[in-house]
Amino acid sequence: MSATTVDEGLAAAFRHRWRTAGYGSQSRLIGGVGALVGFLVIHTMVFLDVGNLSSLVAIALNPVAGYVLVRGWAYWSIPWLIAGIAFAFAVTAGPFYFL
Repeated sequence: MSATTVDEGLAAAFRHRWRTAGYGSQSRLIGGVGALVGFLVIHTMVFLDVGNLSSLVAIALNPVAGYVLVRGWAYWSIPWLIAGIAFAFAVTAGPFYFL
C-alpha cells in the first residue's frame, strides 16, 4: 500500500482510512488503542496504590503514544507505525521494569 494523501488533517485522514481499511486493520487499531487504555488504568492504580513515579510518567505519556500510533495508522506511514508501537511498548512496559 502507498501512503494516504489527505491534506485536511488527521481527522480527515483517519476517516478516509477507516472507510477504506478492512475489518482486520480496524480491529488491530482498536486492540492497540484498547491496550493503551487498559494500561492507563493499570498505571493509575499502581501509582495510587504503590506510589510509583514512573507510572505517573506512563500516565502522562500514554496519550502521546496513542497519538503516534493512530497517526501512523491513519496516514499508513510505516515509520510512524513502528515508532508508535515502540513508544507504546516503552511507555506501558517500562515502568514495570523500574518497579
